[in-house]
Amino acid sequence: MSKLGTTRPTSVVDLVTNLGLLAEHQAASDELAHLNRTQSAADRMNNPYSKEIRAVAKKVQDIEKQMEESTVCIKLQALKRTEYAEITAKHPPREDNDVDAALGFNTDTFGEEVIPRSIVAAWWKTTKEKIDFTGDDWETESAEITDAQYADFSTAVLNLNQRATSVPFSQSASAVNRS
Repeated sequence: MSKLGTTRPTSVVDLVTNLGLLAEHQAASDELAHLNRTQSAADRMNNPYSKEIRAVAKKVQDIEKQMEESTVCIKLQALKRTEYAEITAKHPPREDNDVDAALGFNTDTFGEEVIPRSIVAAWWKTTKEKIDFTGDDWETESAEITDAQYADFSTAVLNLNQRATSVPFSQSASAVNRS
């Protein structure tokens, strides 16, 4: 730690481990939307939500709960400036790739080294129970996740290491606490 007590920024990425439920959720949501569209105006005036609509709505929420319970929170921390620079240098941008050129590194190889080094903690979202998951586990886990999930981690690592470092300001909090 530095004499000034400087700490590096952190961020949490939520990883839904049971995305197999997405199809069920979509089907149930579609069914709910269909029931809402087809219920007559007279039925809505007497009973805004029929027993059938309530049952399907409950099914949607049950699936959402299952997905929430399968969510792991993975905390990432920015690397020290020198470590980040070393990793970037080891993954030079490809000459024929505009995205690589803009970011300054090979986007196909960079994440596999920088993401595991950034992982500092993991826990279940709903129970807050700690999970023994470290950067050493990343290679196996990253092989199972979707490209979109991987992008969440890549984006978080880039933001941690390359974003502005000033004190944030919340307009909402300021408005609420205005005297």
